[in-house]
Amino acid sequence: MRAAGLGLGILFVSTGAAQAHSPVPGIEGFYVGLLHPFSSPAQILLILSAGLLIGGFPRDRVRWLLAAFLGCSFAGLFWSGGDVSDTLAYTVVIATSALAAASANRLFPAAAICVAIAGLLLGAMSVPDGGLWWDRFVTMSGSLAGLNILMLYLSGCVVVLNERVQWAMLPVAFRIAAAWIAAVSSMMLAIQFAPASSAPAL
Repeated sequence: MRAAGLGLGILFVSTGAAQAHSPVPGIEGFYVGLLHPFSSPAQILLILSAGLLIGGFPRDRVRWLLAAFLGCSFAGLFWSGGDVSDTLAYTVVIATSALAAASANRLFPAAAICVAIAGLLLGAMSVPDGGLWWDRFVTMSGSLAGLNILMLYLSGCVVVLNERVQWAMLPVAFRIAAAWIAAVSSMMLAIQFAPASSAPAL
């Protein structure tokens, strides 16, 4: 226990400042884009909320929601206002996950709107800051692939589990997970409006 505590203390002392969207050593181009959906909490929560919402519907409707996500995430790459604020992202997460928790597989038009907006925002958040047009194209291609592969697998897992696991509480568990995502996003949204703490004068 003493050795573990010492190791943890050394880790905290040696940790440097965090940098958003910092490049991963040895990874560049397409693969940076592929990993980009994991680069911020807002993107992760958007993906989780949209995946749970899509997966709650039957297969014949899931394909339409996935197509809407694909089209809107592609459109988001060309959105002129590419800088998406965390406030907007968390607001969409709350709406999407609350719908997944409250309606399960009902209200398909509202679900399609939430999924489309989530895809648009995630696409816009995947646009690189600058660089040569070819490098930007390769990175954005990786982001588009990563986003849609994640969405396909996440929603697909929810669909398969709902179809094959004969447990009455499983849909309730997914709704609880969506409610937790809404709660976490609400706290993250509240932090955006929290006043900055000022150090006491000496």
